[in-house]
Formats: sequence, structure tokens, C-alpha cells
Amino acid sequence: MAIKWYKIGKGLQARDHETRKYGKRFDRFIRARYMVDGKFRIIPFGWESEFAQAEKARVENYGGGIGKRSLLEYATGELERLRANAKKGRGPSTLKEDRALAEEKAKADEKAKAAVERASITFGEYFEKTYYPIAKTSKKKRSHEQELSHFNLWLNPVIGDMRFKDIRPMHLERVKRNLLNAPAISRKKKPEKTTKKQARSPRMIQYVFATGRQVWNYARRDGLVVGEWPGKEVKLPKVENQRMRFLTDVEGNQLLAGLKERSLQLHDICLLSLDSGLRAYEIFSLIWSRVDLDQKTIKVFDSKGKDRVVYLTDRAAEMLQRLPRDKGLVFKSRTGEQIKEISNAFNREVDALGWNDGVNSRKDKLVFHSLRHSYASRLVSRGVDLYVVGQLMGHSDLSMTKRYSHLRPETLQKAVKKLEEADRNVHAGVIPIQMNGRV
Repeated sequence: MAIKWYKIGKGLQARDHETRKYGKRFDRFIRARYMVDGKFRIIPFGWESEFAQAEKARVENYGGGIGKRSLLEYATGELERLRANAKKGRGPSTLKEDRALAEEKAKADEKAKAAVERASITFGEYFEKTYYPIAKTSKKKRSHEQELSHFNLWLNPVIGDMRFKDIRPMHLERVKRNLLNAPAISRKKKPEKTTKKQARSPRMIQYVFATGRQVWNYARRDGLVVGEWPGKEVKLPKVENQRMRFLTDVEGNQLLAGLKERSLQLHDICLLSLDSGLRAYEIFSLIWSRVDLDQKTIKVFDSKGKDRVVYLTDRAAEMLQRLPRDKGLVFKSRTGEQIKEISNAFNREVDALGWNDGVNSRKDKLVFHSLRHSYASRLVSRGVDLYVVGQLMGHSDLSMTKRYSHLRPETLQKAVKKLEEADRNVHAGVIPIQMNGRV
């Protein structure tokens, strides 16, 4: 049976439902049929009963002051609007175009709303909801717990409630001032909880600012902020914590003898550092393919891309010669994996020797890294040029090597002697010129 449409207004048509009633008459389906650019357009508006239910909900949602519309009133108004747009050549001329524009506008509004919400996120909110959950899954436990402490104690009290775009260098100057004014506590005490302020060294101040910078960079990655970390403009105190404790030849042999009784592997690791200047992590990650015992060399690949060749002493080469060789690590843990840290047996031997007794300064304490300094000091004291020492140590610039210059006073004295000898030779060869009987 063909559907019968009848006219209910200019450009509007309707058809009755076969059985369903709406009020005293049959429910009607209303549509518009009009011409645009020589073509008929048909726009369905739906059933009157369904529109009435939607209209009732709309009025209830908006409260008083809004009158109900019938589907015929709504269709008439929409048809007039679409016809006017078609006539002017501007705006949607069909409901499909109208919906497309509405969806586009809704997306734009949602995007603008999201941008406003992002811009309103504070440093503290981002740290707690985004940055720290990432840090907990991507960093070591000790590292992310330290960052949490930096945030709770120093960053959050000053910039935690601030939006990223409002943070300025002056606010981070306040963070630095708080760190510098914090009361110091003894290092011998157990670490305090993150709710209590602790002593702040220059290095610790740098760590706090590094935490802030990492949070900022993550926020910039996520589009919350543009530009560099404002803390870059804050001048931080210089760190002067270079360890200067080193061993004499006699002390070095004494330490190795004691370690040999405690742990042969620890003895071998310390001997290698003492005779090559290798850092702990460089020894832990050393693999046999980088060791050439015929040439007595080791190739070291630095994490920063600064590679170097280390030359072995006879006793270091002999020590490596007696170790079992394979294609993996030179030194392994008991489980066959890479060693993570120096055994506590090192500290026990140093304590037994009493070398740290009464030493309060961190720079003057004897630690494993002191073996690397001992290697450099032995070279310098034997007259090796500082530039050569820096190359063997893998220093990035000569300023790092200059700390050992005071260990070669005799070499410096000899240099001055040579200057004096040169001056005497010059003066000895000068012939006075006489003018009118005068010298």
C-alpha cells in the first residue's frame, strides 16, 4: 500500500500512522519538501508523539520560562530558516548540513574547553595525577621517592597551587631561598619522613630544581605549557664536593691485601680501579670483548659518547689473565648478573684500618671512588702531564684534572728552575755597549 502524503503548510507534508493515535487523531509524521538550486530537498522531522516527549523533557531541563512547541511549529520555523539560508547562499540549507555544522561547532567548543582545562591545571595537580604515576613505573624506587620528597618539601609549598603559565623565575628564587635557609641536621641520623625539612646542600638544591625541570618538560610534552623551565634563570649554588682523599702506594697495597682476605672478587675490582682509574659502573659493565690482554688495553664506552682507551699495568693485566673468560661480563654477581654496587666489605676493611676515624667531611672520607683519585694522583706525582692524565681519566675538560696540580710541586719547581737557567744563559751572552766611555 502506497504511503499517502498530504499538505499541511507551505513546503510541509504529513502522513498518518495506521493505528497509533496522538490525542484525538492519528499520530502524524511530518516532513519538509522544498526546492534548492533546482532540486527538491526532503527533510524528515519525525512523529508528533515522539517530538512531544522530547519537548517535554527539554522544558523540564530548562525550567520555567520556556514554552512547549508543537512539531508543526518547530518544522515551520526550521523550514523558514533553511529556505532563507538557501536564498542568501550562506549557512546550511538542509538539516544534514545543519547537523554537520553543529557537530563541527561542538568539536571546536570541546577543544576550546579542553584547552582551558589544560591551562588551569596546577603544577601540583599535574605532579600527583600524571607525572608521579609515570615516575613510579619508569624509575627506580629510590629515585621516584626522592622526587616525591622534593615535591612535598620544597616545590609544592611554593608553586604547587600555581598554573604552569603563571610560574616565574621569582617563584623559584623563593624555592631556592627556602632550601638555603633550612636548618641542617646530622647526616648520621636516619632519613626523615617527607613531611619534615632536611639539611640542603648545594647538590641537593640542584636535585630539587632538576625534579621541577623534569615535571615541567613532561607538562610541555603534554601541551600544558610552552617555553623553557623558568628555573633555568635561577643561579644555583655551585657544587664543590669533589673527593680529594687518595691513597699512597703503601696504603693502596695495604688495602688490597686486606680486601683479598675478605673477597677475591672485590680485591680484583679495587685493583683494577686503582691501576686504571675506572669508575665503578665502568667496571660493572665491562665485558670481555672490550679487553685486549695482548695489548694490555680496555675500551671504555662512556654513556655520554666520550669513549677512551685505558692502559693496564702489569699486575692489572695479570689479574685479568687468571679470571675465567666468556663472551659476557668480566665481573658478575653470584646470580650471574651485572653487579649493582660495591660490596660492604670495602667499608668494613676501611673501618678496620681506621682511615675514616674522626673524618667528618664527606670530601675527605675514603670511599671506593677514592681509588680513581689515587690513580690520577699517582700519575701526577710522577710528573705525568695534566693533559695526559685528563685523557686517561676520561675528563670532559682540563678543569676537572687541575685539582691534582698541587700534587706535583717538584715538577713545578723544576719548570721555574729551567726558566731561571734560561735567563742566566741570556744574560751571560750579553756584551755591554760603551758610549763615550760609559757603559
